[in-house]
Amino acid sequence: MVLGASFLESCVSLGGSVLKVSQNAGKIRMSLSDFAVQKTRLVRVNNYAYDIAVREISEGQFIALLMKCTHAGQPLTQAGSGFYCTLHGSRFSPTGIVETGPASQPLAHLPAVVENGELILTLIDPSKV
Repeated sequence: MVLGASFLESCVSLGGSVLKVSQNAGKIRMSLSDFAVQKTRLVRVNNYAYDIAVREISEGQFIALLMKCTHAGQPLTQAGSGFYCTLHGSRFSPTGIVETGPASQPLAHLPAVVENGELILTLIDPSKV
């Protein structure tokens, strides 16, 4: 039940701002208006193993982080402005940098580009990061 609790904690921490999306040919498309009020959103992709934290870092520039702990593969929860692994206690900064181990590698970034009023994310294979 820890996994379920992790997802629920993520939803609460982000103010319930979970965007549920589908992928098409390994890409996700979201309207930039999805980030007009909240600059950080949790994205849940149908048939994808992990959620994605997407943050607008400046106008038109975004980072997208795979919510997978780089230590043991556990889904992460948001903790304050960063991310936390409930399995072994690793903490990551809002940009995915390790703040507290045992993780030693930063979170995986997904390619994110803005095109025609949309944010387009390219999915990566979670088993390879």
